Amino acid sequence: MILEGDDVQLNYEVIGEGSPVTLLHGFTQSGRSWHEIASLMPAGRKWVLPDLRGHGATRLQPGAPYTMEACTKDLVRLWDSLGIARTHLVGYSMGGRLALHVAAARPERILSLLTIGAHAGLDEEAREGRRRGDEALAQRIENDGLEAFVNYWSSLPLFEGLERRGPSFLAQVRAARMDNHVAGLAESLRGMGAGAMRPVWNELGRVKVPATFVAGQLDHGYAASARRLAASVHGGRVVIVQRAGHTVHQERPEAFSRLLLAHLDAASERSEPSPSSSTSA
Repeated sequence: MILEGDDVQLNYEVIGEGSPVTLLHGFTQSGRSWHEIASLMPAGRKWVLPDLRGHGATRLQPGAPYTMEACTKDLVRLWDSLGIARTHLVGYSMGGRLALHVAAARPERILSLLTIGAHAGLDEEAREGRRRGDEALAQRIENDGLEAFVNYWSSLPLFEGLERRGPSFLAQVRAARMDNHVAGLAESLRGMGAGAMRPVWNELGRVKVPATFVAGQLDHGYAASARRLAASVHGGRVVIVQRAGHTVHQERPEAFSRLLLAHLDAASERSEPSPSSSTSA
């Protein structure tokens, strides 16, 4: 489905009926990357799967911004169009950073928060180097083309854990990445990369809903970020998934679906956040 905005045609999908859960994908992915997780979950929830700016079938007008702020407006417009006053919000990697941005900027729209392999922005001394790195990657996409970049991106150690799913699954992931466009991915890096993102660590105190921060046991940097996030949010909870790297929900979908269900069930039952805790899956 397409939602017309001022400067965007936002592609999205809705699966099921019930309490809404909005799922935000990572860089080079699209909303359909969540299909497997949605299929593993019991009935009774409405899964909202947007293609974020620069990704999938979402299209922007020339000069439109590729920013966390613009994506936040897209999501609010989407929720309004669907009659969703508040939603559970789940995000992976880039989508996790967006989820944190949304939760800090529009906490009144969130029922609960869960991120995978995410952080709330880089410290200032690290941002400039990351911006230069993201610009170099953007130029690489523009100069070498989509296929060469997807081959490079897929080979990064960050995604080694996906190999355990076998060649058929790897081919599926690659095909989904190839269903993007050079300009969209390049501008997404420039406007929504970790170097461009405004840090929101100091704003996370606004988040009063149940919050779970997930990372893979083998994804050491993001495991540390998950613990920092939990300490930044009242009642924040950490889940470290064993035998998993950065892409927890795709490397171990059954384990992730169980912890997501537990998070959603607990969020539906809890009226007050519990003290910060750490668990493993």
